[in-house]
Amino acid sequence: MDMITLATSVIPDRSLGFTLTVIVAGLGIVLATLALLILVFKAFGTVMDKSQQAAKKKQLAKQQEAMREEMNNTSFAPIQKAPAVQPVVQDGISGEIIAAISAAVYAMEGSNAVIRSVTRKKSPVSSRNPWAQAAINDNTRPF
Repeated sequence: MDMITLATSVIPDRSLGFTLTVIVAGLGIVLATLALLILVFKAFGTVMDKSQQAAKKKQLAKQQEAMREEMNNTSFAPIQKAPAVQPVVQDGISGEIIAAISAAVYAMEGSNAVIRSVTRKKSPVSSRNPWAQAAINDNTRPF
């Protein structure tokens, strides 16, 4: 006899029908709980999206109002062109390189940036010990 039978004097039902009923009920409970959790998280996500969109709209409205206030309070003076400053260029740097550097600075900083000089910078890589350079090359090569 089983220990359960001895302790409780209850005989467990081991029929195929009862076993299938327990399995189907267990799977049904798990799937129903999973579906309920999915619905809860979707609802939570919808609520959070709506609240974030409302906050963004409110912030955008504040920014627009601040910009309108600033536009109303400022008077526009005619823009005076700054005198063209020729940058000091080191020998050996071509005009194409200067144009590329100027375009990059203009793209990053805008029209108010001024380039005063362009010089070559000595690379620290060329002044390294050859053994150190070999180690760097070995440790940084792609797989």
